[in-house]
Parts: sequence; C-alpha cells; structure tokens
Amino acid sequence: MNHAWRRRIFVTGIIVIVLIFLVYGFLPKTQDVDIVPVKRGPLQITIEEEGRTRLKDRFTVSAPTAGYLRRVNFKVGDVVKKGQGVAVLEPLRSQALDPRSRASAQAAVASAESALKASLEREKVASTDAAYLEQRRDRLKALYDKGSIAKDQYDQIAAEAQKALALQRSAAAEVHVATSELERAKINLQNFSGIRTDGNTVAVMSPVNGTVFRVYRESEGAVNAGEPLIDVGDLKNLEVRVEVLSSDAVKIKKGTEIVFQRWGKEEPLNGRVRIVEPAGFTKISSLGVEEQRVLVIADITSPPDQWSALGDGFRMEAHFIVWKAQNILQVPASSLFRSGKDWAVFVADGGRARKRVVTIGHRNGLAAEILSGLEENEKVLAYPDDAISEGTKIRQKK
Repeated sequence: MNHAWRRRIFVTGIIVIVLIFLVYGFLPKTQDVDIVPVKRGPLQITIEEEGRTRLKDRFTVSAPTAGYLRRVNFKVGDVVKKGQGVAVLEPLRSQALDPRSRASAQAAVASAESALKASLEREKVASTDAAYLEQRRDRLKALYDKGSIAKDQYDQIAAEAQKALALQRSAAAEVHVATSELERAKINLQNFSGIRTDGNTVAVMSPVNGTVFRVYRESEGAVNAGEPLIDVGDLKNLEVRVEVLSSDAVKIKKGTEIVFQRWGKEEPLNGRVRIVEPAGFTKISSLGVEEQRVLVIADITSPPDQWSALGDGFRMEAHFIVWKAQNILQVPASSLFRSGKDWAVFVADGGRARKRVVTIGHRNGLAAEILSGLEENEKVLAYPDDAISEGTKIRQKK
C-alpha cells in the first residue's frame, strides 16, 4: 500500500509541475517597446529627386568660315572677356599633289610655254606687217599731197595700216594672256601645303564675359564653317534641372520652395521653382520600368558665395516643399497600421497597449498629421509588431 501511494503521489506531482509550466508558457509576457509622445511641431511634405546644375546661357563659339585653325591655347576653366580672341583661322592650305596631279600640272606648264611661244611669233608677224604698212602709208601720203595718186588709194592704205596696228595690239594681248596662263600653270605645280599664311587671318571672339567650359578642338587643323570650337558661360548664372514623375509634377508649381542637399557641403541651399515644363517624356528607370517624367527648372536663391564651388553638371538632391505648416499634432509614421479601412495606433495606457482608431491628414515618410483620435502628450508605440495586440503588457525599452 505504501509503495502504491508513493507512486501515485509522484505521478501526480509530475503532472502538476507540467501543468504549471504550460500555464506559465501561455501567460502573456511583457513586451519591450519604444514609446514616444504625441507632440505638436512643424511638418512639411516634400518630393525628393536627383538634380543636376547647368548653365542658364551656354555660348558655343563656332568657326564663322571654313579655314585652317591655329592651336587653341585656352583650357577648360580659363576666364575670358567679351571681345577677346579665342581662336584664329587661316585660309585653307593647298593639298599636296599626287603623282597624277603633278604629271597633269607639268603637262599644263609645257602647253602654256608652247602657247606663249606661238603668241610671241604671231606678235612678231603682226609687228612686222604693221611697221611695213605704216611706212607705205607715209610714202603714199607724200604722193597724195603732191597730187600724184587718188584719195581713194591713199584711204585704202591708211585703213590697212590701222588694221595692221590693231592686229599688232591683239597679238600683244595674246602674249600677255599666254604669259598669265604659264604663270598659273607653274603655280599649280608648286607645293603650298606647308606654307603658313600670316595675313588674311580671321580672329574668333568671345561673345560674353565668362569661363571656358569645353574645348571641342585644341590642335590645329582644317575646320568647316559652323564647326563648334569652345563653350563659354558664366559660372554665377547656374540653374538646377530636375526630372520628376508626372504624378509628382502636378503638385509642384511655379515658386515652390526647394531645399538642395548632398551637393558637397553640409549646409543646404535654398531654391525656388522657375518653370515646370508642360511636356513630359518617357524614361526607363534603373529597374527597367517605363516612367513618365517632367522637367522642372529651378533657381538657387542662396547667396552665390555659398555655392561658388558648384559648376556645370554637378549633382545634388532636390527636396520640393509642396506643403508645410506649424504647430501640427503628429506621430511617427511608423506607429500607424491598418485596422480594416481605418488607420490605428497602439496607445500606452497603464502598462498595456490599447488600440485606437485615428484620422490622419498630411504625412511624409517620417511623421503623420493627426486630425482626431489622439491628444497631445499621449504615449504611442513607435514600432508596433505582430507580438502587440489589444491589452498586451508593455514597458519602455531600455
């Protein structure tokens, strides 16, 4: 009997201990949570996008005519004045003669020399005829004056003398033409490709005071009319170009305030929207998704001394302030969760979590405006998780 009772008592004790552990395991435990107060303060809603600086007015200096460009001595970053010469153009240089062209030029010289010799011989013939007819005219004139010949005979010889004189002048002109043709043929045979012309150059001037931003061509060489040479602009005349989603662009208006951050220094810069372009464009995101974006142009309103280190094409983050207000009742955005169709929070009440439905207004990624459901200085859970439910015991995380 004693042995049976002892066995029964032992089994009963084991069962009681197991039940105690089971009950303890299912008892709700106190959760360590972050508890924050509901407070009033400033709140603003921003749209954040990446922007790039660019010159408002970029002047591309191009070649006014085709020519041979002398080496450009300006470097990117050099300061230029309005009217200062930034490039010099010489007349285009002749091409070097290939064997076929040289042979053709030599043949042209030989032909011109032969033509000159022929014209010289014709000039001699014409000069001889003219001299003979002038002498005969003089002799007949003496006879005509004495009345020995008729006037018609004298007029005939005088006309022939005039004709011979004209032929002589024509032959002399042909000699001049043949000489010029020979000179031209000899010039075509010469090599002018390495000759540099110091006269008849064209100086290309800077249209404004500014800084050189780009040198398209530094080395000398032939350029075409209209070919760009350098870019000039004023560093103090910068704007910011930002591409925003079209769904966000409708919230941005002319005059919207902007805060520029991560531009290279800790101090942010202020700006203001100058124009929201009315036409959008399609752009492929880094994830391969087609996005409809709109270009927004903004001016930097901070003093130029604060952003003097910026240049063309510098990156920065643009925060468009589309709404802001002071003394707004707010809670952290992380404390909100969905309860059906409503928003709710967990309120810390006597060491337990109590769910409360709230009405929210504006919100950003960090805070949300509370329109109803909470009062200032009440305590809410900052990061409620699945372990928190109605009536859960809570305590402030250390």
